Amino acid sequence: MNLSRFHKRLIVAITLSASFLSVLTQFLLITAFPKIMQEFGVDSTDVQWLTTVYMLTIAVFIPITAYFIDRFKTRHLMMSAMFLFLIGTLICLVAPTFPMLLVGRIFQGMGSGIMIPLMQTILFLMYPREKRGYAMGLAGLVINVAPAVGPPISGVLVNYFDWRALFLLTLPIAALILLLAFLYMRNVTEQRETEIDPLSILLSTGGFGGVLYAFNKIEESGIGDPAALVSMMAGFVALGLFVYRQLRLQAPILEIRVLKVPLFALVAFISILSFSLLISTETILPMYVQNAQQYSAFFGGLIVMPGALTLAAMSLFAGNLFDKYGGKIIAITGFVLLSLSTIGFHFILGLETPFIVTMVLFMFAMGGWD
Repeated sequence: MNLSRFHKRLIVAITLSASFLSVLTQFLLITAFPKIMQEFGVDSTDVQWLTTVYMLTIAVFIPITAYFIDRFKTRHLMMSAMFLFLIGTLICLVAPTFPMLLVGRIFQGMGSGIMIPLMQTILFLMYPREKRGYAMGLAGLVINVAPAVGPPISGVLVNYFDWRALFLLTLPIAALILLLAFLYMRNVTEQRETEIDPLSILLSTGGFGGVLYAFNKIEESGIGDPAALVSMMAGFVALGLFVYRQLRLQAPILEIRVLKVPLFALVAFISILSFSLLISTETILPMYVQNAQQYSAFFGGLIVMPGALTLAAMSLFAGNLFDKYGGKIIAITGFVLLSLSTIGFHFILGLETPFIVTMVLFMFAMGGWD
């Protein structure tokens, strides 16, 4: 489809806005955890499921979205993703119980799980090969602003209103993006006939779900808990069967054979490791500042803001460097910074650690992660 330069930019803007909202929703809740725990009478282990179930749903839907992109038009897929996200936000807003709140997070995760790979596909199609590093940097710039603005906004709303105000904030934004997608989104992908394997979906869902449930049970009851051990074993068996099935299918939902390429396998491992450090640090620090150091929810959000802004600013810069010099030097420099900041957290962080020191350490971590 021939599109004007303005229309292409508009499509990219709509896509990035939807992805920004998906990431923002994840980080908005972190500073609200103590209030949610108090209202529903759940502990810190249970409340973590609001993040866990969201990420699990995204993990399940990302590989399925490859099938959706092949079968359905971009406009329809974008609108479906935002509609699911909108429904989930509405459920969270009015949820009378903690399980209902989890249901809302599942719907939000479904929309986000479609949106994230769709965003990457659209950006790759909208920019030529020599500009793809810039495109990924642009995506990182927009998406990484969310962890910067999310927690402080959450802190203010939770302090002066109620945690439900977080969903009241995102509801009209999601509705606006849905309307813009309806009016201006166009199909930029080519459709073709493909099939999806239901057994692969069941195995991946059961595998990831079992492992995540096991880790949560271990945190709650210890490593000797029978339910945790059974869940862990069942999860790994399901994941093993999932991998085996993907290797035998002609059209797998997740192409595992690419891991035979050493460079790809190395990059995948580095990405998993660094993203795990990012999510765990951005989740733990606000709760630590609030619960252990007794700061307010606002300061719990403020602790991650400079680091997240550093991450956002470095994204575009790193994308341009990648286009010019490749990824080796960038990766080495990043992991040196990330390692130094992690060591710093281990030896310096404590109940008496000044707020500014923790903030600076997190800035180094985010600069290295990018």
